[in-house]
Amino acid sequence: MNNKSHRFTFHRNIIKGKLAETIAKQDYKEHGFEIKETGIGSDFIVRKKRNGTTYEEYVDVKSGNAKLTKKQKITRGLLKKNNISYSIYRVTDEHLKFQICNNPELQQLCFQMGFDISQFAGIFLIEDPTNCPNCKLGATGMQNILTRFGLRNMGDGTVRVQSWCRNCRDFSRRGIK
Repeated sequence: MNNKSHRFTFHRNIIKGKLAETIAKQDYKEHGFEIKETGIGSDFIVRKKRNGTTYEEYVDVKSGNAKLTKKQKITRGLLKKNNISYSIYRVTDEHLKFQICNNPELQQLCFQMGFDISQFAGIFLIEDPTNCPNCKLGATGMQNILTRFGLRNMGDGTVRVQSWCRNCRDFSRRGIK
């Protein structure tokens, strides 16, 4: 493997790891957990209060067939030795592809990181923030963009944010200036 190919694979794996971590955090949040970043040794800690007690677990996220680093193995051993919950949240390549195809938030993250997702069907290109060229209305964040602008199917498998906001498109259809 040449140096350029090795760098590409390394960069791609870093992006896959970030995407997998985003998927894991979304999953934990959807199930009522709070997330705290740890920095070194594990990716984050999840906490959930229930019946007056707090459940806490250290989480490492791995994508594809990625292995634990030496530091992560040491941390896992120390946590286990002290009876502290620890888990590995694994995101398979198939699940990652599914999420990229069906999760607009993840698609936006791919776009921001420069990760080419054209290999997946139903590509969403979301420019955040976005502005209407007609009235200059702006929108930031996925929900706001979908509410104010909406999406447009380009016919080639790509879906983009509508360039004009909903109001300007509506007025244009009615012939109102």
